[in-house]
Amino acid sequence: KGIIYLMSTVVDGLIKIGQTDNYENRMRFLERNGYCNVVGLKREFAIEVEDYIEKEKLIPVFCKLPRKILEN
Repeated sequence: KGIIYLMSTVVDGLIKIGQTDNYENRMRFLERNGYCNVVGLKREFAIEVEDYIEKEKLIPVFCKLPRKILEN
């Protein structure tokens, strides 16, 4: 068992999705230190599940691509 979590950031539209087997320690670390130069992380959602590492990989991640790339 483990936790899949979602955190919002100070960057509009940017979220952090992750997994951990020690939720409180991971949240403390991210809230104090940020992630990949992004600070201001805020807990939004967390759920405990079986096979959490594999289930996190099933979460689709969408991003905005610049119009120039989409037109090519």
